[in-house]
Amino acid sequence: MPTASVKTVLPLSLLTGVSVLSMDFYLPAVPNLQASFGIDVTLAQATITLFLAGLAASQLLWAELLTRIGPRRSVQIGIWLLVATNVACALATTIQVLLVMRLIQGFAAGAAMVVAPSVVRATLPDEHAVRGIAMISMVEAIIPAAGPVLGAALLGYADWRGTFWVLGALTLLALPLVLRVTPRELPGLDRTVDATYAAVLGKSKFRRLAVSHALSFGALITFVASAPQLMANALGLGASAFPALQVLGAASFIVVASQAGRISKRLGVAAAIQLGACLQAALCAAMLVLSFFISLPFAGIAVFWCAFCGGLAVRGPATFTEVLALPPAQMGRASGLLTLAVLVVGACGTQLAAPFMGGSSVAPLLTVMLAACLLSLAAVLPYPHMRDQAATVAP
Repeated sequence: MPTASVKTVLPLSLLTGVSVLSMDFYLPAVPNLQASFGIDVTLAQATITLFLAGLAASQLLWAELLTRIGPRRSVQIGIWLLVATNVACALATTIQVLLVMRLIQGFAAGAAMVVAPSVVRATLPDEHAVRGIAMISMVEAIIPAAGPVLGAALLGYADWRGTFWVLGALTLLALPLVLRVTPRELPGLDRTVDATYAAVLGKSKFRRLAVSHALSFGALITFVASAPQLMANALGLGASAFPALQVLGAASFIVVASQAGRISKRLGVAAAIQLGACLQAALCAAMLVLSFFISLPFAGIAVFWCAFCGGLAVRGPATFTEVLALPPAQMGRASGLLTLAVLVVGACGTQLAAPFMGGSSVAPLLTVMLAACLLSLAAVLPYPHMRDQAATVAP
């Protein structure tokens, strides 16, 4: 990737990083917060649930703002709101105030999910856009693995309030770097283009690729959300098993994602997406069959998880790049719809698997993941070629 492209992608990756960190860096502090306020587990967990609810609900809002006021002003609003809510959370004197601030913080964090990929797709040519989105994806993989570890280390020196002070400072430091590379408007923006949600959803290629990506990524979210219970109940492992699995999966994703641009260039974008979809479906099917005959050990689950994350890294950046192969006026809404779909599928998959996570079998979880991956594969077979939209991405 040329140096100029790297200088654009790195700050946008930083923007994504500080937004995702608002979730994962905070996780180890939840028990400390519970003890501080003298509340039960359910209310403490609500500080996580409300953040995710705000993040999901904000996607369409930021998509509108990106189109109406431009990426730079959207980033300014998002980052300053993140800083303000971190300060408010650190100073909160009641759990009710903290819950409201976490909801708003989720809204603020949503800006990165819409703005960063849209700017990368609009400003870089196809090959470099795949690599740029892969770099952002690598940051999104690193944070869930490293965030809880760093958050736990901080608790050795400060309580849960210190977590929010650190998050606020990091977010503020990112502001000038991000603003420097974020344009006032997406290059090639034509406001006469029909940029309504109906127009975006009316494109068959967008619909099929968005559904495929949401199902694929939703299967990953389902596993991550269910893995702590899986490790404890099905495998009888301690609390350290899940973080270890997260680190292994993130490492696998990062290694493969670093080659995503080369893979897409050599195979073609369509073949890369189909290959990743096939790998994920085949892995889930093989593991499900094995689970009926043997008790799967941690090593087997770890190998499966690393390979599954690698399959997502093959197809994920290419899919996101293809989904945003739209007129710049439509990119914000397309990005918002895609992220919202991912979060909804992940939530639904988690709830489908939840009633079975107290048992001793991994089969129910693998069944949910396999169903999602098969539907994801079906959506890109045959591959939806560009018939009803013109490639208008600026080189």
